[in-house]
Amino acid sequence: MAIIHVLGADIPHHNKTLLAFFNHVLTTEVPCSPARKFIVVTQDIALTEQFPNLSIECVASKKQLAHVVTQLAKNRQTLFFCHGQFNPYLWLALLSGKIKKHQLHWHIWGADLYEASRSLKFRLFYTLRRRAQGRIAAVYATLGDLSVYQQKYPQIPGHKLYFPTKMATTPQNSAEECSTLPLTILLGNSGDPTNRHCQALTQIAQRFGQQVKVVIPMGYPDNNHDYIARVNTHASQLFPSGQVEILTEKLNFDEYLAVVARCHLGYFIFARQQGIGTLSLLIDKNIPFVISRKNPFWRDLAAQQLPVLFDEDPIDREIIQRARQQLTHHDKATIEFFSPAYLQGWRDILQRLEGMEL
Repeated sequence: MAIIHVLGADIPHHNKTLLAFFNHVLTTEVPCSPARKFIVVTQDIALTEQFPNLSIECVASKKQLAHVVTQLAKNRQTLFFCHGQFNPYLWLALLSGKIKKHQLHWHIWGADLYEASRSLKFRLFYTLRRRAQGRIAAVYATLGDLSVYQQKYPQIPGHKLYFPTKMATTPQNSAEECSTLPLTILLGNSGDPTNRHCQALTQIAQRFGQQVKVVIPMGYPDNNHDYIARVNTHASQLFPSGQVEILTEKLNFDEYLAVVARCHLGYFIFARQQGIGTLSLLIDKNIPFVISRKNPFWRDLAAQQLPVLFDEDPIDREIIQRARQQLTHHDKATIEFFSPAYLQGWRDILQRLEGMEL
């Protein structure tokens, strides 16, 4: 029996984070001989050299990856652990029976579980995808995503598992308390419309008035100039004195950390699970944040006894300060979606999968 890990879309940041975690950490924590096998969609031809402890096959497209997987799936002893698939060809292979139900285990990264697009093409595909998502062996996800998935597919086994979020390796100072300073707010984690920037800016103006600074990172994804322009116009109407700073350049990790560190509050009203990496950075720096009740990650926050501020609830500076104090006194080493606590989930799952016999 073989276990093959599948990264079904070319998402360099997330893919490299996961591969580095396997290469540097899990190789020691859960040894595997021969080296663990991965199939990855990537344009980076040097990827295999960066992770010498792993056996990596690189393919150029989602379609090519699905072809490779379906060929391997002809051996029904082969299992696949798909990490955040984002790959319609794999869903179709499941529906057609080219990949059997017992062969596919899915680590949900969030987006593939939700139906956010209004495009007719996507709406039609969501119907097919919904059927395919119930034809798998097991799912692995946050508590929030498990609750969403298992409402539809209660018969599929679900296991709690957290993505190995990249964290700061050296302490950095965060912003001073906001009792007297202008309140600096980090709005969203990217330039994707799922951040609902315009709606969030309206809420911020209504809630805090003009005595704020708002920082909006929008350097990702590419080719989002029209959306940036729309957000900028809305920001100028609400905050005519230039209180809103839109960052249009891509930021490396250290640059992003520096942006986070100068904020007093995060504001993320995604209507689905999203942005756990940024939320983790804020928690680590004792910076409270506002989320939507539609983001099921609130279940994970509440389970760890972390403060949860919802955008529909009353929020003022005093409430923000209380949340900050709660974060300051929280033992971060016990948070299950932080390192090292999330390691046990990975140990358990890999030992179970790699020890399975069909």
